[in-house]
Amino acid sequence: MSHHHHDHSPSSASAEGGLTETEKILKLLHHWIHHNHDHAANYSDWARRVEATGFSEAAQRLDAAAEMTHAITREFEAAEAAIRRQVQDE
Repeated sequence: MSHHHHDHSPSSASAEGGLTETEKILKLLHHWIHHNHDHAANYSDWARRVEATGFSEAAQRLDAAAEMTHAITREFEAAEAAIRRQVQDE
């Protein structure tokens, strides 16, 4: 069984040196959005594998976790859009 290991930080501190706080927040949201897409796809892939072994309830729960992850991603996208709108209006 493979394990998913990765760094949860969007970048090193030195790479963010010249960014404003707003730019840092937008960068972080962008990272979370893409990170969650990867996780949701992984959950769905595993749901199919689990279902193929006959564990249909477990597969349904993994599919539910994927959908919850998509819902969280939509909130991150809405937060990003809200910041961009507010910055644009300033």
